[in-house]
Amino acid sequence: MNTTITRNSAPIDTARDLLDGALRVYRKEPSIRAELEGHRRRLDEPLRVALVGSVKAGKSTLLNALLSEHLAPTDARECTRVVTWYRHGATPKVEAFELTGGVTGLPVVRQQERLELDLGELGAESLDRLEVVWPAEQLNDLILIDTPGTASISSEVSSRTQQFLAPQDGVSGVDAVVYMLRSLHTSDIDFLHHLHARTSHGASALGSIAVLSRADELGGGRLDAMVSVNQAVKVLRAEPALTGLVEAVVPVAGLLALASSTLRQSEYAAFVALEEVPRETLQSLLVSADRFISTEDETLPSVRVRARLVERFGLYGIRLAVATLRSGVTDATMLSEELVRRSGLDELRSTLDIHFRQRSQELKAHSAVLAVHRALSRQPRAEGRLLLETAEEYLNNSHAFREMRLISRVRSVDLAMEESALAELTQLIGGNGTTPHQRLGLDEDASPDELYDAAHEALWRWLDLVGNPLTEREVAAACRVVVRSCEGIIDRLTEPTWTAAETPV
Repeated sequence: MNTTITRNSAPIDTARDLLDGALRVYRKEPSIRAELEGHRRRLDEPLRVALVGSVKAGKSTLLNALLSEHLAPTDARECTRVVTWYRHGATPKVEAFELTGGVTGLPVVRQQERLELDLGELGAESLDRLEVVWPAEQLNDLILIDTPGTASISSEVSSRTQQFLAPQDGVSGVDAVVYMLRSLHTSDIDFLHHLHARTSHGASALGSIAVLSRADELGGGRLDAMVSVNQAVKVLRAEPALTGLVEAVVPVAGLLALASSTLRQSEYAAFVALEEVPRETLQSLLVSADRFISTEDETLPSVRVRARLVERFGLYGIRLAVATLRSGVTDATMLSEELVRRSGLDELRSTLDIHFRQRSQELKAHSAVLAVHRALSRQPRAEGRLLLETAEEYLNNSHAFREMRLISRVRSVDLAMEESALAELTQLIGGNGTTPHQRLGLDEDASPDELYDAAHEALWRWLDLVGNPLTEREVAAACRVVVRSCEGIIDRLTEPTWTAAETPV
């Protein structure tokens, strides 16, 4: 095997070469081979993304919102104590994978538009995981994994999540993590530090973003809740304890996100009816859920409908839906789209796309190369020395992860740069997307020559900043990352096989 990594080596190709080499080194050792072959298969799978957080952090609600379907159970049932995978498939299917190696098919049951997961005679303690196969478009290129709470009353439940995400003697079962915060507790920081320590090496690490879940509750459910919570997010982004642990912090009103992404015509009709109620009367009704539901008034939707609105949208969602209708929204589709946007779900989807989907090769390669590195470090073989050195070089010099850390730093710490320069820096390192067009801020129909010229102009501009003796040390370090990104764009554009349709740099 050629163990020299060139700057243009695709991360997945490097990972495959290293895995193939390691499989030859351990050809007579079945247990190590089995682990490495599992990582080889992972390279051809969709990216694995886990939703992580303490009990009642809103993981299952957010997962359902991302899928625009009620698939993950949101109540305290036996199945919520099991790591549950959601992957794409043409035919719905639910399977339980037992710790003993057995696989049991479970019935696929939909009740009240929800998927019911029933373990039957199986106990949660006997299961490794559940797998839900579902024809959801959002699962085409992601495997979403719902995990039990990290701070569960049951130590067994918490340890199961820890072992899956950050095993003592292995590689994480996922490539990226969405960590759910209700606020920033010591337990959250401790877990994130533990996860980072177990899954990172050199410049390379798991993808990790934080979601300030149930954001509307931080604003007391007021109509301006999502506006006031932005200050809390700004504080979190600048929190020193999170530096290097997460790449972005996004606020989401999870309940509203789920309800608005699955808005029904009957609910739209109920909101229209509430819009016709005088403002002062409606405000007094929405003081509490009990008053809103129990008030007897023939002009209001039925008690059953009002109870359902509270369950699905919460008082904040009801207030926002009525206010949105009063602003000129005239149909259910428009209302759904506006509420989804106001919930923060659109921003989260964009963040997932930029940080995870568009960098899936680098994230999957990290898991694979780290597996090779740990195998060769713990059970070294003479013929694996060059492989270990190559894996070490890759993990220490992965530019994609330097970009992600810098994106996080730019959003959380004030660099001594003008706002326009910071915006260009963020764009060039992939903060707005990783295609050459997105990095250079050009239209999708820009010609290769236009892209090439723009990349060279950017390269020289940022090289000048690096070489300027007046540039502060911290700024110069950031500029060097930008220079390498510009070089990467040029390298990609000059490859014989490059076409405008190709995406990541």
